[in-house]
Amino acid sequence: MKRKKIFFILSSLRAGGAERVFWLISNHFNKDIYDVKIVILNSKNRFFKGYSSEIEVIDLQTIKASRSFFAILKFLRNERPFAVFTTGGQIDILLAITSFFVHIPILIARSTSIPGERIKFASNKSRLLGRFLNLFSFYQRFNKIVCQTEEMKLAWEINQNVKSTKLQVIPNPVESIEKESLPEIWESEVKLITVGTLSEVKGHTRLLDIVALLPENYSLTIVGAGSLHDKICQKIELLHLGNRVKMAGQISGVLDTVAHHNLFVLTSFVEGFPNVALEALSVGIPVVAFRVSGISELIVDGFNGYVIEQGDLEGFKDRLLFAASRVWEHRLIKEDVYSRYSLAPIVAQYERLLTL
Repeated sequence: MKRKKIFFILSSLRAGGAERVFWLISNHFNKDIYDVKIVILNSKNRFFKGYSSEIEVIDLQTIKASRSFFAILKFLRNERPFAVFTTGGQIDILLAITSFFVHIPILIARSTSIPGERIKFASNKSRLLGRFLNLFSFYQRFNKIVCQTEEMKLAWEINQNVKSTKLQVIPNPVESIEKESLPEIWESEVKLITVGTLSEVKGHTRLLDIVALLPENYSLTIVGAGSLHDKICQKIELLHLGNRVKMAGQISGVLDTVAHHNLFVLTSFVEGFPNVALEALSVGIPVVAFRVSGISELIVDGFNGYVIEQGDLEGFKDRLLFAASRVWEHRLIKEDVYSRYSLAPIVAQYERLLTL
């Protein structure tokens, strides 16, 4: 039986949540039925380059979505795929426009955030892009749109005027691993960690304000790279936190590092579905987070972490102090995550989209 061609198209394979999800899902599709390939526009800074994979990665070398229309059009006309998965606003537009000129039997978008939530952090170019999408209803070109939470699905219905039948809620998966949490003795030092792109939306600067309120035996590791790096370093110096805050940069083996900390902290203003929190829970590390999309579905208050209302820095500090004073059931935290977000059933849900 001839296998059906399935393409996962995204801008790159850098270290990001959307990239990680497509990488995991594509590598676990049923290879007896589907011929799966990942198509990227830019291979620079490819984070998953060293990971073992049976999936062919095709680099169109067009760098940006805005320069990729003719390359994508030619590629799809030649390859004639059965289905295409996309993720991210610019890639979604690119494929929606391309679908007017080449037949794609099944076109599926994966939403990365709640529509409209990121607007105050977006560039003028991104805001115009959002208006462009709404004006021409490009998302009507998709057979299905994957939402990571019920909250996200509702926002698509209300804000984007997309019919409920076109929307499918599928959470992000967690990969089965053998890592265990290995927190240090609480009384000597409380080790906090956060992972994410260094950008305004992730709230790193207000996290530093919170750390400045904590006792001297609390330290913080910041993992990630991005445009806000220098500003964060300047604030560390301003608050005299140089001996308590480590800028780790972008690293491989993130979960090995997370597993050697006591608490994971998430201070984002906006999230689609906080993959980094999911991964921390997968090694049994409790999470203290501001309320963002998806976090209430992940965190069971008091069992695997705490959720604090947006903007309450004093409340966040108090919850960190309380979390560090108690004992956590690390193995139960890990087991709970795998019972709800294990990879195999979530891949099966993505495969079912091709038969709906």
